[in-house]
Amino acid sequence: MAIALFALACKKDDGAYNYENEANVFDGNAYAYLKSQTGKYDSLLKVCDRVSWAKDTLTNSKAITLFSLTNRNFSVALNALNNLRLSQNKKALGIANLDADQLGILLDRYIVSNKITTDSLHFADGAFLTSTHFKYGMNAQELNSNASGYVFGGPKGVVYSDVKNSQYTKEWKSATTQAVNIETNNAIIHVLSASHEFGFGEFLIRLNK
Repeated sequence: MAIALFALACKKDDGAYNYENEANVFDGNAYAYLKSQTGKYDSLLKVCDRVSWAKDTLTNSKAITLFSLTNRNFSVALNALNNLRLSQNKKALGIANLDADQLGILLDRYIVSNKITTDSLHFADGAFLTSTHFKYGMNAQELNSNASGYVFGGPKGVVYSDVKNSQYTKEWKSATTQAVNIETNNAIIHVLSASHEFGFGEFLIRLNK
């Protein structure tokens, strides 16, 4: 698959990538896009290959939004898990030997129905979204920045939240994006910031078996 007009200026910094999006169109599906970005989404692809429904969703669904995780998002979670396991005299784990069902429950929260661009997130309370597989509730809100004296004239972003089945925002767990509105044939992709830990605070609870 060829990338059409897709320029990413990437700087590698301890596994984190600084994306500068100029034109965001990829001629292929969401899974193919992840595969095309060598060295950035290897961990996400491994999880998708282990979770029975995930690869099919990213390949064949007609209209989805992926809040994409970089390798860094997984390394943060795995480092925390294995530090805990070390203190408990347990063997270290990697993606290959984590519980696939629990991985699927967490991964589902990053793939929601319909194509959601930042332009559709203007509402004061953001937009309440539904995951594709388990129909789990999430929230996304546009994040604006100022530039050159213009209010909201800077790069756009998204605050993406696991609402934890609660109406109280203080109980939500949120992440921000480092790149937004990447368009594939079947999806809109927003890339989460490097500081986000996969699982919205549930990785240790669910995967320390």
